[in-house]
Amino acid sequence: MHEGDRPAAAAGDSAEGSFEVTPPDAGSEPIGGRPGRGEASPASRGTEPVRPPGDAAANAETTSGTDPERLAAWLSAAGAPPAMTARIEQTLGGGAADRLAADPWCVLEVPGIAPKAADALARVIVEGAQPGDPRRTRALISWLLRRAAALGGHTVQGADTIAAALRTLGVADATGAIADAIEHGAALAFAQPLTLSEDAEEAEIEDFERADAEDDDDPAAMLTSDRTLLAVERWAFAEQCAAEAAQRLAATPDPVEPKQGSATTDALAAAVAEHGLTMVTGAEGQRLADLAQCFPGTLLISPWAAGLRTLAGIGADAVDARVLVEDPERIGAADVLVVADAQLLGLDLGTALFEAARDGAHVVLAGDPATLQAAGPGLFFRDLLETEDPGFGGRLPRVELKRRPTGPLSALADAVRHGGLPPQELLQGPDASSKEVVIVPVRDSGEAVHRAVQVAVDSIPRAFELSGSQVQVVAVDADGRAGAAALNAALKERLNPGPGLCGGFDAGDRVVVVAPLREHGLLGGETGTVNDGDTDGLTITWDAPHEQRQPSGEGSAAPAASPAIPATQVRALRHGWALTVAEAQGGRWPAVVAVFDAEAAPKLTRALALGAITLATRHLTVVHGAGRALADAVEKVPDHPRRTRLKHALRD
Repeated sequence: MHEGDRPAAAAGDSAEGSFEVTPPDAGSEPIGGRPGRGEASPASRGTEPVRPPGDAAANAETTSGTDPERLAAWLSAAGAPPAMTARIEQTLGGGAADRLAADPWCVLEVPGIAPKAADALARVIVEGAQPGDPRRTRALISWLLRRAAALGGHTVQGADTIAAALRTLGVADATGAIADAIEHGAALAFAQPLTLSEDAEEAEIEDFERADAEDDDDPAAMLTSDRTLLAVERWAFAEQCAAEAAQRLAATPDPVEPKQGSATTDALAAAVAEHGLTMVTGAEGQRLADLAQCFPGTLLISPWAAGLRTLAGIGADAVDARVLVEDPERIGAADVLVVADAQLLGLDLGTALFEAARDGAHVVLAGDPATLQAAGPGLFFRDLLETEDPGFGGRLPRVELKRRPTGPLSALADAVRHGGLPPQELLQGPDASSKEVVIVPVRDSGEAVHRAVQVAVDSIPRAFELSGSQVQVVAVDADGRAGAAALNAALKERLNPGPGLCGGFDAGDRVVVVAPLREHGLLGGETGTVNDGDTDGLTITWDAPHEQRQPSGEGSAAPAASPAIPATQVRALRHGWALTVAEAQGGRWPAVVAVFDAEAAPKLTRALALGAITLATRHLTVVHGAGRALADAVEKVPDHPRRTRLKHALRD
């Protein structure tokens, strides 16, 4: 466990040097699972503080001065860095000192502050601060749940997991702490439903009956049971809203007539015309673009920049889901919504789309459940796809489009999808001369970078007459000795060496947006090429369809010329010759170079491997230094597990 997760020190211990600050979302492996690609969620609080005798109010009055002065004095005494004052005020808002005086552990709402730091501050503000203080235990439970969401993608956690974590944080009565948190709204509790298949064997039936009886035998034990699910309000509410909207859409389809002359006899178009909510797997971009043309009043949507580029490349007019949800009236006016790359729909985004769709609309979610899912908490697409509860009416309507492998590249993707790697002979083709898939073994990360650059810059252009944006290098992560940053540094040296006049960028550099720049209409994932740059900023030509996106007002986007990115904002960019596999999702390139080095081996999963393979349409080079770890990941680790409640919410 992270150093900041140790139990609170006894009252009276010195606070000197104990205020631990980490980058937002930093820390060790989250409770409940391995780290995901999630983003931090805001705290869900709003509880009334309980004031044990002789604490905050009296102690706070002994520190005179303005609100910022009191806050700065407390933080200094707790050993916090001076910059922490601004971060706390930004998160807690006006009257931060008053909030901390009433409940010093509310500082855990601030990104990057761990329990050890909160305890250090509490010992300054509260005389005789105790590990069992109910304000502390409520704040800890909320922090544990938010951290599990941010780092692991979990929208819920088992009460047993939270209880175990509380004990390591010095809470002696974890059962009482959980009960108190539920009573005061710091956490919401749900029972995980028990299910029994129709063909269950006798032993399975006995286990079911025993588990069902436990609810009545010891209600108190349920407070720390793995079948009691705890959640913060934000994600519980989002999943409940998504479930209700899915039920509404599934139950209220209006008749929809195809455009005159449209071919709607295939199973996909027929399913869309019949059902209000249809789940689709195996559909490529062109098939979805054709589907969108079949029906009037249709919006074709993708939730990620690379997916939008793919659809633009085949001439389809698609809308960014992240922009569309800011215009619910446009969503409500559509008769049919076709969402490509639906596995990349986050819980918030998917819920917003569902809620804005009108009664009678037809919604199509087309995605790949076997590859990387959306960043952030939840499994919106996968949970809906896997819903099979009779109380909900069974499965949501599904259309599975299957394609037979046509060569080594599609054969590799098919094998990985089913949990295995094909024999080398299959990758070489029937005449042992195919170059669709090439495996380049390397010994270490340095060699991996060297060979990846060599293949992307020399070998592929020579063998396939592809170059520039037709060749994409991808890495498991941004950091690391063979991560996207290291690969980009080497690629820049070969492709466009220069002094890096503005934040390391020069004219001719490929770039990707890694943090939203909403004032420029850039939401993340967009790629482009620097036209010009100096110490004041960069002028960039963005790849279609983003080259014309520019805000016409707050929260919206409209066609306009691309403005310069000032030097103060270029930290939101990174070089884009190499992307992470996650950043590339939804994209398609003629040639892809995927780098799997030994350092990245612990992060490998089947979903990540498949996510890299399916980016390529003509050629894939795998720079392979992960050894047996790659095969083990494909065979044994489908994805990093996330614990969610959307499937259960659909039953309620």
